[in-house]
Order: sequence, then C-alpha cells, then structure tokens
Amino acid sequence: MKIRWPVPLHTKILGLVGTLLLLVISLITFMVGYMESREDVSNAESLALQTAKTISYMPGVQDAFRSRATLEEMKQLTEQIREEAGASTITIFDRSGRIIGMAQDETASKEEYVTASGDEVYKAVVFGSSYVMETGSRKEGILKGVAPVTLDYHDYKKVEGVVTVDFPKNVIYSEILADIYKIILAAGLVFLLGIVGSFLLAKSIRKDTLGLEPFEISSLYRERDAVLQSVKEGIIATDHHGMITTMNISAKDLLDIRREEVIEQHILDVLPSEELVTMIQSPTKIVNKELEYKEKIIIVNTRPIKENGRKTGTVASFRDKTEIKKMVDALSEVRQYSEDLRAQAHEFTGKLYVILGFIQLGKTKEAIELIQREANIQEQVSEMFFSQIRDEKVQAILLGKYAKASEKKIRFTVDEESSLAPLPEHIPLSPLIVILGNLLNNAFDAVKGCVAPEVSFFVTDLGNDIICEIADNGNGLDKDMEARIFHRGYSKKGTNRGYGLANVKEEVYSLNGAIEVSSSPGNGTVFTVILPKEIQEHNKRIGG
Repeated sequence: MKIRWPVPLHTKILGLVGTLLLLVISLITFMVGYMESREDVSNAESLALQTAKTISYMPGVQDAFRSRATLEEMKQLTEQIREEAGASTITIFDRSGRIIGMAQDETASKEEYVTASGDEVYKAVVFGSSYVMETGSRKEGILKGVAPVTLDYHDYKKVEGVVTVDFPKNVIYSEILADIYKIILAAGLVFLLGIVGSFLLAKSIRKDTLGLEPFEISSLYRERDAVLQSVKEGIIATDHHGMITTMNISAKDLLDIRREEVIEQHILDVLPSEELVTMIQSPTKIVNKELEYKEKIIIVNTRPIKENGRKTGTVASFRDKTEIKKMVDALSEVRQYSEDLRAQAHEFTGKLYVILGFIQLGKTKEAIELIQREANIQEQVSEMFFSQIRDEKVQAILLGKYAKASEKKIRFTVDEESSLAPLPEHIPLSPLIVILGNLLNNAFDAVKGCVAPEVSFFVTDLGNDIICEIADNGNGLDKDMEARIFHRGYSKKGTNRGYGLANVKEEVYSLNGAIEVSSSPGNGTVFTVILPKEIQEHNKRIGG
C-alpha cells in the first residue's frame, strides 16, 4: 500500500501561487520582449530610412553633386549628420558607385565601404526607390537605409547618386537585450512580491484555522459529526440569524422532524413550537427546563455562543423526560430490591444463628420449635399474599416490604377483605414500585417511636377502578402538612428530601388516577390511590 505524506497548507499555497506566477510572468515577459524587439527593429528601420531620405534632400548634399565636391569636402557634413542620427556609417555614392562622401564611427571597418554593391543601390539608381535592407550575418550584419539623391534640373529630374545609412545589428540587439533585462528585473520583483504575498496569505489562513492543516480539519469534522450522531441527546446549533448549522439524528427523532434537509434552514421553518424556538433564541442560557412538545415532556438546555460580547449562535440539547424517568425508576427498583433483600437476609441470618446456637447447645427441641414457628409464619404470609392478591408484581413488592417491616419490628398486615386480580397491561412494574414503595416507606417512617407500630395495606379491584389504601398508626399530619405534602422538595426530614410523594403523585396522574390523604394529629394517616382499569389516551394527565 502506498503511503501518501500530507502536504502542509503553506507549501500547497506557495507551490501553486509560485507556479502560476512563474507561468504568467514568463508568458508576459516573452510577449513583451518579443513586441519590444519587434518595435526596436522597426524603429531602427524607420530611423535608417528617414535619415537616408533626409540626407538626400539636404541642400548641402544637392549642391555637392552639382559642384562635384570632393570626399574631403563632404566629410564634415556627413560626420555631423552621422553623430546626430547615431548611425555607424553614412555613405554617399554617385551613379557609378563611387563614394563621394562618407562618415564612420571608430568601430566600423573602412574596407567594407570602398565601393557600393550594385544590388544595394540598383533600385535607388534605376527606379528612384527608398528602402531598407539587411546585409551580412544575423549577429554581425548591417541594417541599411537606402535613398536616391535626385536633382531637379527644372525641365527634368535625375538621380545623380545614392545615400546609405548603416546601423549595426549588434547595437540594435544590445538595446533589445537591455530592454528585456529591465522587463526580467520587473518580472522578478513581481514574482518575489507574489511569493511574499502567498506566504502571508498561508500564514493568515493557518491563524484562522488555529494552526490546523486541511486534513486535520477534515478529520476533526468527521469525528465531530460521528460524535454528534452517536449522542443519544438531541443537539441543535444555530447561528445569530437563527439558521440551523447542526442537527443530529437524535434531535430529529425526539422532535419528530421529518424533513431531510434542515441545514441552512431557519429554525422557525423547521420547529413548530414557538416556545421551543423562543428558548433556543434566548440571550441567556437555560438549564433543565421542562417543555411539553407533541404529547411528550422534554428537558431543554441551551447555551448561547458569544464572541467579543456578541451572540454569534446557540447550542441546544434535548432529552426525553420519559427515558430519564424510566432510568430513575429502574435505579429505584434496583435499590428497592437491594434494600428488601438486605432486610430479608439480615432477618433470616439472625434466626439462623439462633437455630445454630440451639443445636450447638443440644437443644434440638427448641430449634425445631423455632423452625416450625417460622415456617408457620411464612405460610401465613404466603397465604395472606398469594390467596388474596394474585398479581405477581404487587406480591413481590409486598413481600419485600414485609421483610423490611419485620426487621424494623413493625406489624405489617394485609386486610382480609383485599382482593386483586392480575393488573392490566397499562400498569407496569415501575410505577407500582414508585407508588406502593414510597407510600409504604413513608408509613414505616411515620410509625417510628410508636409503642405498637402498625401499618396495614388494603387493595380491591371491584368495579372499574383499582383502589389501594395504606394506613399507619403514627402521629398523623396537621392541615398545613396535609396541603403541602405532595409539593416537590417539601419535607420536615431534612435537606434533599421531599421527592417521594411528589413522584408518587406524578406516577398516579400519569396513569390517569387520583390520590387522597386523610389524617389527623395523633390518629395516624391513610393514603388512598385510585387507578382506573381502562385508560383513555385523550384523558391522560401529564405532570403533577
């Protein structure tokens, strides 16, 4: 398997920008250099031709032909013109090709200009044409401007000679190379500025990405998305405009959102609950706020995202209170069973030690009598529970509470008139544990300190309702406590108490039932729970 090393972002940017700059600058340099060279050659050709024409029309040259001036007499005139034009050589020929005037710079070879080639001056002498021509090699050649010297004899005009102006090509190419060198210097400067700019751009991008490379950002994005989708809680994130930026699958399921595309959609267009939208758009954080949403109770937590004191978005999480409640009920159920089993184990362990002591002392008769007495008690308890109460869930709860009452030396009885068939399916075990478990525990606590503590349980399912009564012979409740006993957090037993009866009321109401309390100081307390055998969904109560 071929391993690919990740390329850093600044290397990618520098490489890409450098390559593009190099290609673009090279192309522009080539095009500008080519155009400049063409322009320089064209200018040299025009200068040579215009200089030759100008010399041919000069009065001094015209007079020199008329007066048959010598070479020395023409030298001063032609030298002055050569210096002003910047030409290497200016030569004036007569019709026969004899030189009658010439001026050269110090670098020119005099041997090459003794006579004029017939091909060079033919068109000028015969046709009176002005033209530009090239002679010699490409690098050491001559750019030659040729113009006829025409004299006006009033009745006619006659070509009496030819003027040639020479510009060495190496001089022209030197000028072209100088121009190209300047262009290359400017291109190099632009290239360096581009590299520096791309380096600063890469540095700025790395700063914005907290120094992370693109492959690291993509990896973090994939991990974040996987984490969000695996979280059981619903999560929604919005920007400061209320547009949804993130929503996991749990949020869609919990909020019953059927739309496929919700990202970049406004939250008002996705969520039908105005109250929930108000919570999400709240400028302050919200902690464990309960909200009724589509026949469900959800717990909402929101936290605004702030940058430099300005809100830039919000993250909201949602939990189904029903699931939390099931988890709490399951924990309560486990704890309740643990306490009941511990009570049973403690009670039977003590009795086993007594039996063991009798056997070790040789008092087998007393040991047998104790075993028989306990067996009779267990038989009576089983008869009391299993003959009158035939629902296994209630039987298990009462047996556990009987062991606990026995450990606390409390007389716990089931009324002989009790009768209960198996409960309907809409009454599961968890609510029964909360309702009966808390009421019996409160009754056990209420009879502490009594001379003859007693708690009784009565249940009947005659008629359309299931009625449970739990009575104790404790000190009872005053009117103020009786009115506030079901309020969450209210208790006279200390801090972090007062949730048991509130949970009882909530469970009873969730089953569309009712709960009543009857008490008077010194005469004990009776709690009555009424649960319907059949429940109508549209009449179902929520809350407490």
